[in-house]
Order: sequence, then structure tokens, then C-alpha cells
Amino acid sequence: MPTKVNRKIMQIDREIRTLLNGIIQKRKKAINKGEKARDDLLGILLQSNIHENHNEHVKNHGLSIEEVINECKIFYLAGQETTSVVLTWTLILLGKYQDWQARAREEVLAMFGKSNPNFHGLNHLKIVSCYFRSMHIDNWLFPLL
Repeated sequence: MPTKVNRKIMQIDREIRTLLNGIIQKRKKAINKGEKARDDLLGILLQSNIHENHNEHVKNHGLSIEEVINECKIFYLAGQETTSVVLTWTLILLGKYQDWQARAREEVLAMFGKSNPNFHGLNHLKIVSCYFRSMHIDNWLFPLL
């Protein structure tokens, strides 16, 4: 049905597909020129696709561009939802267990001070890492607390 909402959904879908297709084509050109594929989801999918299409025993069993676009959309949306759920639970649990909140704050301030956090430093946060690793247990136990 061409309702206002459906037209907007189709417009956004076309826009996302166009953007992803442009990114995919740039990456494919770079890989075909001999550049190493990036170590991210899209790079892995494209590298796998090239390998599958060049394999003598399995002709044309690689993913189509449409399938690559769909995989990218799925991972992006799933990752966004997962991240928001984890962050929400983190805030709830840190509010409930304020002693852990204080420990995590001290650790972050000791590691970064007033500078912006970076990937290398985040890997060295023991208390924060421990807290996130235990999140999956707390998520299931939280309703019981």
C-alpha cells in the first residue's frame, strides 16, 4: 500500500541500499587493485566472496551484492539494538551497585584522567571489563534481585 509511512520506509530503504552499494563498489575496486581487504565485516564478506567466486570447485556460490547489503543492514541494526540494551542495563546496575560505580569511575579516571578514552586504554580497564563480562549473568538475575 502506498501510504505515507510505507513511501517513507521505501525511500529510506532505497537510500540505505544506494549508500551501501557505493561503499561496497569502492571496496571491491580497492581489493581488485590489490589493496588488502579491511578487517571489518564488509571486508571479510567481500574477501570471502572473491575467494568463493575464484574457487574452481564452487562456481558462483558467493554472496550477491544484494545479500551483502542485507547482511550489512542486519549486523548494523542488531548491533545497534544490542548496544543500547547493554548500555541500559549497565546504567541500571551501576545505579543499583554504587560501590562498583565508584570503583569503575576511579579506574577510568586513573587510566585517562581528563583526556578522551581510546581503544588501547579501554583494553586495560580491569574492573570495567570484569563488570561487562558479568553483565550477561546479571541480565538474567536482575529481575530476581
